[in-house]
Amino acid sequence: MAYYRKKGKVYELRVYYNKKVHSRTFHPPKDITPGELAYLLEQELDEFKKDIGKERRITSYSTFKETAEYWMNTVAQYRLSPTTYHRYQILLNRVYDSSIGNTKLRDINQQQLNSFYNDLLKPGSNKHTAGALSQKTVREHHNIISRVLNAAWRMGAIKENIAQKADPPIAHRKEIEFLTEDEVKNVLQLLQYEPTKYKAMITLLLLLGCRRGELCGLEWKDIDFKKGTVHIQRTSLYINHEIITKEPKTFRGNRIISLDCYSAEVLKEHKNYQLEEKLKAGKFWQEYDRVFTQEDGSPIHPTTISCWWRKFQEKNDLGHHSLHSLRHTNASMLIAFNTNVATVSGRLGHADASTTLMIYTHQFKTRDEEAATLIGEFANEAVKEIKDNKVINFKDYVE
Repeated sequence: MAYYRKKGKVYELRVYYNKKVHSRTFHPPKDITPGELAYLLEQELDEFKKDIGKERRITSYSTFKETAEYWMNTVAQYRLSPTTYHRYQILLNRVYDSSIGNTKLRDINQQQLNSFYNDLLKPGSNKHTAGALSQKTVREHHNIISRVLNAAWRMGAIKENIAQKADPPIAHRKEIEFLTEDEVKNVLQLLQYEPTKYKAMITLLLLLGCRRGELCGLEWKDIDFKKGTVHIQRTSLYINHEIITKEPKTFRGNRIISLDCYSAEVLKEHKNYQLEEKLKAGKFWQEYDRVFTQEDGSPIHPTTISCWWRKFQEKNDLGHHSLHSLRHTNASMLIAFNTNVATVSGRLGHADASTTLMIYTHQFKTRDEEAATLIGEFANEAVKEIKDNKVINFKDYVE
């Protein structure tokens, strides 16, 4: 059974198939005769029945929402990380709520996309702050729209990805945030008066440069005190009200890095503290082998660390630095210690050294300028020795 009915200025197409009612909205063109409207409605209804009969085959008549849901269910969930997949769902929900969601693939145009991006940049688009979305976030919406339309193009549903002709805002890269040398010393000193668990967490983030999720995923078997190494091989995340564990962000994210002597002592202190917590919990203790846990031994919630860090800064009037800035601080410290880029990249778990160079361009540039100064001083000293010994007249030699 298939039929259509008018709902305000649009028509709803309804098809009963496989014991389920499927519906689709049709927006008729303006200035159309009743005869032409009836013909288009029958054509749309026929296409709708074909789409459903072909088990949701994506065609030019499919809406953006239908296409996106198909791609998310058949491709994205198997290829994307859980965090990226969850992020895409959030972005797509905002697209679904706009006029783009129910627009057929063949009808999506450049002006419609640009209008959507402009609306997101207006106050009120951010439901949490009542302000506007950032250019970076709007750009993310454009990227996911483009991915969906590109998938539709590969399936032969459309002749081109119209998103490539749109004009999303340019998301400028923010300068990285990191602590100064004096701020690092101050933090390490103030941590001596804090609970052992939090002292250990912040210390590792600062001195190992690991990500928050990697810290939460650490298990005691990953730490070898005899060899002085830490094996980072999993990450713990909170997605859809659930803590999940997965592999690191990149292939090189699975890495073994050397453990400094200070961090090793802090970890040993924390291990003794955790054993005391286990005795207190008794039969209620859950054995996960995690380095950082809740009071019952279950994995710690990642946001717990971020919240504690924020309160720690407020209490000690340290300003505001994001938790991730500790990772950037670690990289800056390594670069300041003249560590080569390959080692910095390896410790941070970047996909390759080019990522490290791109993120920390300014820090490496400073090292480069210092290196140039040293080379220049060396050359001047060499020439000065020749001049002092009057072995050769450098000016005459140059001429």
